[in-house]
Amino acid sequence: MSSDNIIISGLGISGLITASLFCKEKIEVHCFEPSDFSKLCEDQRTTAFLNPAINAFKEIGIWENIEPFAQPLKEMEIIDATAFKKNGETTSVVFDPNEVKLKNFGYNIPNERVSSALLNFLREKKNFVLYSSDSLVDHYAFDNNILVKSAKGKVLEGKLLISCEGRDSQIRKREKIGKIKASYNQLAMVFQVSHSESHKNRTTEILDTGGPFTIIPLRSSTSQLKSTVVWMDTYEAINEAYSLRKNQFDALISKKSMGARGKLKLLSGKQKWPVLSQITKAIVSKRTVLIAESAHVMPPTGAQGLNTSVEDIIYLYQICKKALKSNKDIGEDKLLRQYSLVRFPLTGGKVFGIHLLNEISMTKNRFLKTARRNFLKHLNQSPGLKRILIRVGLG
Repeated sequence: MSSDNIIISGLGISGLITASLFCKEKIEVHCFEPSDFSKLCEDQRTTAFLNPAINAFKEIGIWENIEPFAQPLKEMEIIDATAFKKNGETTSVVFDPNEVKLKNFGYNIPNERVSSALLNFLREKKNFVLYSSDSLVDHYAFDNNILVKSAKGKVLEGKLLISCEGRDSQIRKREKIGKIKASYNQLAMVFQVSHSESHKNRTTEILDTGGPFTIIPLRSSTSQLKSTVVWMDTYEAINEAYSLRKNQFDALISKKSMGARGKLKLLSGKQKWPVLSQITKAIVSKRTVLIAESAHVMPPTGAQGLNTSVEDIIYLYQICKKALKSNKDIGEDKLLRQYSLVRFPLTGGKVFGIHLLNEISMTKNRFLKTARRNFLKHLNQSPGLKRILIRVGLG
């Protein structure tokens, strides 16, 4: 049994990207996915992939299959609505990628299209081995390899184990790696809408108490009249909205959008999940790496969650690729320490930053609301500061 394998647990989008990049090398990539694999391509959500992720799709060789469904994100607008109910006034700022010499910030792409393209790529690779509806139940790390056991009795040896299992990673728990977690009494709800006015390739984020209401443009073959909405609010507000009849829901989201796209109508089902921030106290252990939501979870603010995961994957792949070219062990302690020293402070800082942004976006504190509104006004007068924030947001 060859031990020159990489073993990946979890094949959501992060796991699929990881597997696809490593399959470009001359090693076997063994992947375990506990769910029915046919359901992985049924995700109704979309993701705003920033340019580093697009470059990863190009390197894998699937961008030409995804691009026809990808909506360019050419502007980002933030509207503070806290004064609207009192006097009808709003404060807003628009971020333009041309300010940092880019054509767009990235692309909004349906998750099912990304998953399907990655899966089709992997199925053509002889060095891709899939264990569908099977999960890892134990693993043992040694000086020269790591041994895993699955629920269906599969025993496999490899050089490196990568956890893409998500926020409740069993690999993390078996390694006894702790976590720091913050909850917000907040749910996120995502759905697709049609609207009466063109989105003009602009993303609009409306800040009010409870959390942001974000309208992200979708690509349409006939018009610019479709978008994805990500609405973050209290449990009570989201659950109440979730249970409304369609005509009531349409009226509510049209009012919530403040006319930014005209009249909104629901086009899809609705999905909701608890909003939280979470970061692990370590991202590596012996021959084991935690990436994506196994290592960090963020509120869906500023499109940072999955894009940060892609940054994890790209860096891990780059240092492993370099090691493979030199016939070095890709699971050795030195390489994993290098990964941790680079990625741990970056992801930790990003989780903390998004945590603060979410607290500010949902605040009921009058002082913080005023400060938020004044900051947006200041941004309109400070092109240099806007450029800095754009570069930070793009990673």
